[in-house]
Amino acid sequence: MKRFLLLMGLALMPLIAFGQQESYYTMYRYNMNIINPAYAGALGKNVFAFTSRSQWSSMQDAPSTLAFSYSSERENNVGLGLSVVSDRVFIEQQTFAYVDFSYKLDMESYQLYLGLKAGGNFYSANPRGLSTYSSSDPTQQQLSRFNPNVGVGAFLKGELFWASFSIPRLFNVKRENDNEAITAKDRVHSYLGGGVDLPIRSGLVFKPSVMLRKVKGLPITTDFTGMFSWQNQFDIGISYRSSSAFSILSVVSIGGFDIGYAYETPTNSLSQLNLKTHEIVLRINIGQGDQKTKIKPESPD
Repeated sequence: MKRFLLLMGLALMPLIAFGQQESYYTMYRYNMNIINPAYAGALGKNVFAFTSRSQWSSMQDAPSTLAFSYSSERENNVGLGLSVVSDRVFIEQQTFAYVDFSYKLDMESYQLYLGLKAGGNFYSANPRGLSTYSSSDPTQQQLSRFNPNVGVGAFLKGELFWASFSIPRLFNVKRENDNEAITAKDRVHSYLGGGVDLPIRSGLVFKPSVMLRKVKGLPITTDFTGMFSWQNQFDIGISYRSSSAFSILSVVSIGGFDIGYAYETPTNSLSQLNLKTHEIVLRINIGQGDQKTKIKPESPD
């Protein structure tokens, strides 16, 4: 019965589903450079972040993503970074590689970072993996292309709050090599988010955040996340993606290391198909500059 429901769901999916072009990240706060170049240099002198996301892990050839970023705070309010994302879905393989640049404007009680991305996307698709593959079909030709692009972003950071706006890729680009039978494009994605750190008692902080994502032709997707942090060493919380998924996530911080895990399950019509998603993140901060919530000691009575 489970196999029958799975096959029926996959058969009906094209009639009800919206296409996904860029990967979702449940733990976006721990690898923000991927979507916002202004984040480069916002945490410290040398920050490395790795994300591994296995979506619908029980299915063969399901989407999988590996993301890496490096950012560095430099002199004269400049930040530099590198972000690489490898995204595989069935017969498609994409690798986004970008250099990030940011400039910090120091205000009295907060900092504003403005950023630029420059790079591109290595895209390939091999239709030989299709059971209906035919070399004579013009829509089933092997594709391979590099698409250059640029992106922009802004990141506002205070002692107990943050806000982010970014467009990682400013231009729509074609995935095919001038093949009129294929109309696939990489669409422009926009991200708007923010969060606050709310001290509850000594050592305990509540960290709510929200991230909105918009792409042409699709409804706005919103991630609502709530995390409780104890002594800035252990975070645990939940996340809800509008009409899509529910997640449980946790992060352990040891010195300059942050290790996190998120378990995600669908909340829409796919919930009966037992499709689970696992996301792991590792962030390493070498050097000073890691801005964590500062809990002031309680005043004596």
